[in-house]
Amino acid sequence: MFSQRSWNILRRLQIVLWGVLWAWASVTSAMAQDHISQKALWTDVSGQASFEQARSAHYTPYTGVLSKGFTPHVQWIRLTIDAVPVGGPDTLVLRIRPVFLDEITLFDPANHAQGTTERRTGDATAVQSTEFESLNHTFVIPAQQQPREVWLRLSTTSTQLMHVEALFPRDMLRDEHKLWLFYSALLAVLLSSLVWVLMAWLQDREVVNGIFVLRQTILLLYTASYLGYHRLLLGDWLTPISHNIAYNWLVLLTTGLSFTFEYRLLSDYALPRWAHWMMRGLLATSAAAMMLLIFGLTREALNLNMLLNGVGLLTMLCVSSQIKSTTLGELNTATYRLPKSSLVLYYFSSITILALSVLPSLGLLSGSLLSLYGILFYGLISGGFMTALLILRSRRLANLRVEEANHLFLSRQQLAVEQQRRQDQTQLLSMLMHELKTPLAIIDMAVSTRSHDGRTASYVSRAVSTIKDILDRCIQTDRLVEREFKLQMGTVNLSEQLTQWLQDRHEAQQRIVTHIAPNLVLTSDLQCLQIMANNLIDNATRHGDPQAPVWVSLQPAKSADGRSGIVLAVRNQPGPSGRPDPEQIFAKYYRSSGAQRQSGTGLGLFLSHNLAAQMGGELRYTPDPDDIQFELWLPT
Repeated sequence: MFSQRSWNILRRLQIVLWGVLWAWASVTSAMAQDHISQKALWTDVSGQASFEQARSAHYTPYTGVLSKGFTPHVQWIRLTIDAVPVGGPDTLVLRIRPVFLDEITLFDPANHAQGTTERRTGDATAVQSTEFESLNHTFVIPAQQQPREVWLRLSTTSTQLMHVEALFPRDMLRDEHKLWLFYSALLAVLLSSLVWVLMAWLQDREVVNGIFVLRQTILLLYTASYLGYHRLLLGDWLTPISHNIAYNWLVLLTTGLSFTFEYRLLSDYALPRWAHWMMRGLLATSAAAMMLLIFGLTREALNLNMLLNGVGLLTMLCVSSQIKSTTLGELNTATYRLPKSSLVLYYFSSITILALSVLPSLGLLSGSLLSLYGILFYGLISGGFMTALLILRSRRLANLRVEEANHLFLSRQQLAVEQQRRQDQTQLLSMLMHELKTPLAIIDMAVSTRSHDGRTASYVSRAVSTIKDILDRCIQTDRLVEREFKLQMGTVNLSEQLTQWLQDRHEAQQRIVTHIAPNLVLTSDLQCLQIMANNLIDNATRHGDPQAPVWVSLQPAKSADGRSGIVLAVRNQPGPSGRPDPEQIFAKYYRSSGAQRQSGTGLGLFLSHNLAAQMGGELRYTPDPDDIQFELWLPT
């Protein structure tokens, strides 16, 4: 099953094909009156009979289109021409189709009376000798007021499929104009299918589409030549022999490329081994026909090629019926293959249409006017149908590639996240091993010593406090970054809270100089505020100059976009740790080389920077030539 868009494409194609068929029906239903009342046939087995011998031979009447297949024998056709009423045209035009017939000779007793014994036309004669301007072969004969007979001698290496009409010149012109319109529509449809698949191939570079483009190109050239355009367009540059050779190669190449395309298309499916061998046999047979043509066995090559068309499509129908059916779920998610039902319908339709041409061409069925164009209708219907299927296939392939690219992109993102997580875990473990080693050594030493005085207890207490601070920072970071984080908002008097936090610090009286504006209130998370303030003050007191004060300021301030807020500024002079790198200062686990001598996690500023962003604020590093300063702005 296809999507609605896919069915729309098929319906549009169906409309186009029905339009061409309607044009053909219009042409055939409004054909000019044929003035041949009877056709009769005699086969010259020797091929050496003179006109007098042929004239006296026994003829067998036939109707419609002559269809004798591929035979080396010469065919003589006796035509009985109706009488022309008084005042009618002085001439009639014999129109002979198709154009691939090699040599057709006219024997007209009326010409004999004028001293002209015979006249020739056909694919082996120059186009300049055409007696009436047409894509088809023509003779102009006198019109008489009593019934009479003329003879045609047919000798050709191609199939002996021939249709003859006798028309008034004016009717002939009208009919030719209709045929030109029909031919133009036919070639336009073939060209459009070629362009559609070519555009798809330029996007996806699929081998199947590329072979189909080549096949349609050759089919387009073959169709134009079958209709006689090559003689009209190239008649002044190429000899009739060159025309004939080029046309024969187009016939064989069209078949060969068609089966190459079918083989490549069906090779994507799970098929039994015999199916592959049969398709390879078709390609080998096509190559054999080309070898016959190279060695000059033209009739044998064309006969083998015509048999190959019929047998080959039957083979493809059998092969396609062995395809494992594709379910709707597989079609929509993971396959580039066309549904089995579509392929079976394609081959069945192709066989039905091609049989109208192949069987008469082989002499196995009486010919009709449709037999002359059966091979063209096969190219039209099969090419159009397969064009639609290939376009649908290309679109499906493009969608799958987009989905695959999206999956690949997501996989790469997940891989990058996982790699970053592993790197963070490695850095965390390295940091913990490095930072916990010293306090644990102090505790171990205190436990192993025999004296337990107040100084030893103080060392142990500070070591435990250090370990607790390190673990607290890790827990806070994990809460913010690795897990779902929700702010607990409430009204906070930051002036009072900051004063209390500073009073709780033992170094506040010795080093910290404050400038806190009173009653600065904001709506925020109290715990997060405490974490950020303590991180900034700890960072200044631990890494700043121990002999210099730490300035802490809390003032009202507006943001760059004019919002009201509060700014907490912490300033200190550089100490033994030196100045941090402005580009990495808020990076996770970052510690300057000078800070490595003191315990720490490298998470304090990273955590504060992210918390500020979560709360709609901003933490900035604003140093000057003398001091290091951080400013935490928060909205009120």
